Amino acid sequence: MRNLAYLPILFLFFIQGCVGPPEYSDGLIENTPAVINETDYFSLSIFGDKYDEKLEWNLSFNSNSTASLLTTLVTKDVNNSSTDSTFLLLMNELGDTVLNAFIMNEIIFTSLDSLKFMGTPSKVVFESDRFSGRLEYQIIIN
Repeated sequence: MRNLAYLPILFLFFIQGCVGPPEYSDGLIENTPAVINETDYFSLSIFGDKYDEKLEWNLSFNSNSTASLLTTLVTKDVNNSSTDSTFLLLMNELGDTVLNAFIMNEIIFTSLDSLKFMGTPSKVVFESDRFSGRLEYQIIIN
């Protein structure tokens, strides 16, 4: 019986030592973009729920004019109202827009282009106004 007296104290000790789930800084957490920005690869993933934000990333690409650029853009479960306007822009080192995607429905887009004609990509801009859906965007230089 004497050992049972310590049970409430032990119970309180273990309850206070419990921790909750970790705080995520990115990934496919709602309204938190996941970005990978390497010298030959860029990836953007967004799971949006009425997401309002303008984000820009300066790309870290090291390339030459003989390289090619593989671009993929996939959107799913897009649920936009008539007031929504979401854009994804890709700009080259001269500031010219080489990709301008207005996202209002589901898209599956793939492109293979020569950097000789389009220039080296230098910036990605994602501008959303109440974006709801999933967006996956990748750029690979080879």
